[in-house]
Amino acid sequence: ILEHARLIMEQADVIQQLARAQQDPLAGPLRIGAIPTLSPYLMPLILRPLKAQHPQLRLVLSEEMTDTLLARLHHHEIDAALLATPVEDHDLESIALFDEPFWLTHPREHPFYNQDEISREDLDNTELLLLSEGHCLAQQTMDLCNLKAREDQGEMADLRAASLETLLQLVGAGFGSTLVPALAMGGSWTSGSGIVARKLDFADASRRVSIVFRHSYPRRQALEALAEVIWAHLPTTVMWPPQR
Repeated sequence: ILEHARLIMEQADVIQQLARAQQDPLAGPLRIGAIPTLSPYLMPLILRPLKAQHPQLRLVLSEEMTDTLLARLHHHEIDAALLATPVEDHDLESIALFDEPFWLTHPREHPFYNQDEISREDLDNTELLLLSEGHCLAQQTMDLCNLKAREDQGEMADLRAASLETLLQLVGAGFGSTLVPALAMGGSWTSGSGIVARKLDFADASRRVSIVFRHSYPRRQALEALAEVIWAHLPTTVMWPPQR
């Protein structure tokens, strides 16, 4: 019964969206979910321009981890999600927005401070602070640094943060180093925090950020309008995806 009720609700949502799209696809609420390591840094760049260019479009923003956003997307609780991991799902499609490089952050007292360049081997042989499980950035850091599994004991195992800002505070306090996505380089932590930030010159030291949405979503024009605003206000620290 619950499954049938969910399908009925989903179809009712599609009918509403189709009716709105026929009137004006750029009018009304646009329910967007975003991951916590992206939303605080991307949204300040685009909220004012989006409102100025599309005053009838009302952005309804929620912030969740990737798995939760995908579940909410399938349940029609949001219209689209801003994600930084590839999604292989026949019911979903995506618009690539940008490639976001990773920067290495470490305290001034760290051994890396006296090195002119940081190699992949250096990263493989150092202990990195990680976000708590469920954050895609934690897994991306592990993949880039060839970490097969999280440490289950010792200081690094005990220091896991629920947010990127907390993780950076740990770095500033001298507890270790971590990787930070490029958009976060505009945060207030970059001045007077005792943190050194260095861009990594590895071909795969980046993540692809995309808008992910259901094939059946009828207001693609609204998502394309959002993408255009994002593209127009990106800083030079990120890179265009190949198709752009």
